[in-house]
Amino acid sequence: MKEEEIIEKLMEGEIKIREVEKYVKDSNEATRIRRVFLEKKYGVKLDNTGKTSIDFNDALNRNIENPVGATQVPLGFAGELKINGEFAKGSYPILLATTEGRMVAGMARGIKVFNEAGGVITRILKDGMTRDMLVRTRSIKDTKKLIEWVKTEEALEFLSNAFSKKTKHGKLVEVKAYTIGRDVHLRFKAKTGAAMGMNMVTIAARHAVDEMILKLKKELGLDIVFISETGNLCTDKKPAFINVLEGRGVSVLAEGFLPKETVIKHFRINPELIAELNRVKCYQGSALAGSHGFNAHIANVLAAMYIAYGQDAAQIVEGSQAFTDVAVVDEGLYVSCFLPSLEVGTYGGGTKRETQKEALKLLGLYGEGDDEGKTRLAFAEVIGAACLVADVNLLAVEAAKELALTHGKIKRG
Repeated sequence: MKEEEIIEKLMEGEIKIREVEKYVKDSNEATRIRRVFLEKKYGVKLDNTGKTSIDFNDALNRNIENPVGATQVPLGFAGELKINGEFAKGSYPILLATTEGRMVAGMARGIKVFNEAGGVITRILKDGMTRDMLVRTRSIKDTKKLIEWVKTEEALEFLSNAFSKKTKHGKLVEVKAYTIGRDVHLRFKAKTGAAMGMNMVTIAARHAVDEMILKLKKELGLDIVFISETGNLCTDKKPAFINVLEGRGVSVLAEGFLPKETVIKHFRINPELIAELNRVKCYQGSALAGSHGFNAHIANVLAAMYIAYGQDAAQIVEGSQAFTDVAVVDEGLYVSCFLPSLEVGTYGGGTKRETQKEALKLLGLYGEGDDEGKTRLAFAEVIGAACLVADVNLLAVEAAKELALTHGKIKRG
């Protein structure tokens, strides 16, 4: 079928937008045809939307459906950040994908200040992607029997074996049961290698629960009904304090110390002003607002880095539930950041896309062949360090009352 005929049938509704690949075997060509269809239907040229290096033959059904092109986001280099971590050791080039003016410049200043002071120290506290499998029992008597069974070593061994049948790289480390009655939430937590692993855990956990239902019916006489592959206790892409307390993905600590002379030289204010602003803004102000995040702008950094490095951008929600601490110690500035839920990966998903893969390779952290997940943990440390640097820099700008002045330099209109 010729292109003109396909477009005409799209206009008349005889061909669905998802069906173009049936008539054009190459998805890059199908993408172009869908774009031409939109141009014709709405009378708007999409020339820039079509300028992309993405191979839609690979991206289709992996990252996108019904592709028509790509949205471009400016990518900036903020400098090399020195990190002294468990997995990230050395200087790492920080890329930020953003349309917010002054963000890259602010990160660049922060990197310069922290590098001069010796860099950022990072440590991993927890690691494990979670998924909540929701089931229902006949009564609270059966609920208790199920919960008591889940607590046993036998249960973890059984569920781990069943879990491993559906994944080569995932390893189940924990299952916790929560309930408010007949409905029981089974929160699975697993190591996922280099992948972020949410889909991996979902598939494997579902299989484990299916086998569990059969086993407990036979051995304990429990009639358990499967309800959902996610019961929102995971918790994915929503603010939830269980992610702060239990962690989801990687839980990271980052810290640094800035001598007084370094603070005055670069930030042009005394350390006490930054520490006081952090207290009244990030803690008092956040508490008064009922915020889940006690920081200056962690979401900003996560958004820019998640897009640049091919992460799931919606998981900024739980990632931004972070805590920035600032204190005057030995006349200098002690700073730290606790990020309890960085759901990141260095292989699979969006990391396979062309520019995102290049960005990870620039870090030396593209995770192909990394079964242990060391690149993923190192990447989490890089993100944690960058978040600390950016938060402290913004606090310094605001403490110096220069925020309006800084943003006044942005082009308008």
